[in-house]
This record gives sequence, C-alpha cells and structure tokens, in this order.
Amino acid sequence: MKITSLDQIPSVPMQMEGAVGVVKQVPLGKADGAPNFSFRVFTIIPGGNTPYHIHDAEHLNYILAGEGVLVD
Repeated sequence: MKITSLDQIPSVPMQMEGAVGVVKQVPLGKADGAPNFSFRVFTIIPGGNTPYHIHDAEHLNYILAGEGVLVD
C-alpha cells in the first residue's frame, strides 16, 4: 500500500501534441508496482486544454474545481 499526499508528487507538463496549460501528477502507477493501474491527476489552467483523444481502457474524469467540457 502506498500512502502519499498530492503535494509530494512531482508535477510535469503534459507531453501530448495539442495539450496547452496542462500538468500531470502520477500518485500511483507502474513505478509503484501497479502494472495494471494508473492514478493520474491533471491540472488544467483556465483556457488550457487537452486535444481530443481516445483510450483503450476505462478511465474516470473527476473535476475537483472549475468547469470544462468532456467530449464522449
């Protein structure tokens, strides 16, 4: 079990073509011994965005503050 605080997780700029004003944190993932699970936190500044894209697996979008548009 990993116990951490988000303020202890490094923030790195999102490396995806078309992403603007987005940083990513990975509190839990492969580096922590979770080969089939990834917990990622994205912070998007006002006016920022990620480009339209799809995923091969289920995932969750949970907005903590602000508002945005999710294309399904």
